[in-house]
Amino acid sequence: MRSPGLLMLLLAACSSGPPDPRIDDNPTFGQVLVLADQDLRPVIEDQRTTFEALYAKARIEVRYLPERQLVQAMLNDSVRAVFGSFMPGGDQQAYFRTRQLTPFVEVVATDAIAVLGHPAGPDSLSLDELRGILTDGRLRDRTCTVLLDDPGSGVARTLVDSLWQGATDRALKVQVAQGPEDLVQRLRTDSTAIGLLAFSLLSDLDDPACRALREGLRLVPVHRGVGPALVPTQGTLKDGRYPLRRPLMMLVTEGKSGLGTGFASFVAGHKGQRILLKKGLAPAHVPARDVMIVTP
Repeated sequence: MRSPGLLMLLLAACSSGPPDPRIDDNPTFGQVLVLADQDLRPVIEDQRTTFEALYAKARIEVRYLPERQLVQAMLNDSVRAVFGSFMPGGDQQAYFRTRQLTPFVEVVATDAIAVLGHPAGPDSLSLDELRGILTDGRLRDRTCTVLLDDPGSGVARTLVDSLWQGATDRALKVQVAQGPEDLVQRLRTDSTAIGLLAFSLLSDLDDPACRALREGLRLVPVHRGVGPALVPTQGTLKDGRYPLRRPLMMLVTEGKSGLGTGFASFVAGHKGQRILLKKGLAPAHVPARDVMIVTP
C-alpha cells in the first residue's frame, strides 16, 4: 500500500502541465515581450527572425514605439528587454530599485542621425550651420526648413545632446512630417528643406525599403567646422569622425536568465553583430573574418 505522501507526489506529477512559455522561459525557449525604438525596426526585425529560425521554440514579441513613449512603456513588469539609444534616467532607475532589479546595459552598435536633402540643396553643412537652422530656420541668409518624421522620435533629443550638450530648455525650429515616407516625399519637391532621420532607416543598401527612402535625395555631409565634411558610413561611425552619432543600446530588465537575456545575448554576440554589420551600422564588436591563403 502506497503511503499518503507518495500518493500526493504522484498526483502532483500527473496534474502538472507543460511549461508555460511566458513564465518557464529560458534563453532559447518561451515567449517574451521586447520593446524597441521604432527607428530600429529594420535592424531588430532581422535579429528577431534569425533568432527564431535558430531556436524554433522561442517567440520574441517586439513592440516598436517612438522614444518618448518607449521611455514610459519600459516601466512595465512584463517587459524583459529594451533596445534604444538612451540610458535609463532617474525615474527608470528608481522604478527598477522598487523591483530590486539592476538592469544590464550594453552598447551593441553605433547609429547616427542622417541629414537628407534635395540634390539642389546644400552640398554640406557645419555643426554651427545646423545649430543656426534649428534655432532660427535660416541657412546662409536663406530660409531653410528642417523636417522630423515624428514628434516623439529620439532624433530631436540626440540633436540637443550633440549640438547643445543636452540643454533641456532648447526649443528646435522644426516641422514634423507624417513618418519617414512623407518626410522624404516633401524633400523631393523642396530644395530649401533638409530632413533628419535615423541612419538605421537608410543604412542597408540591400534593403529595398532603405533604397526607396534614399531615392531622388542625397545624404548631406556634415563637418565640425574644420576637416572634411562626411556622411555616416560604418567607417565614419566606428572611428568617430561623423559628428552626429548615437549608440544603439540594449537594456535587459529580467531578474533571471530567461528569453529576454537569451535574445539580448544573441544581438551582442557573434551572429547578432554580423547582422548589424550587414545592416550597415557599426557593431560594437567587429566580427572576425577568417581568411585562408592557399599557395600553389
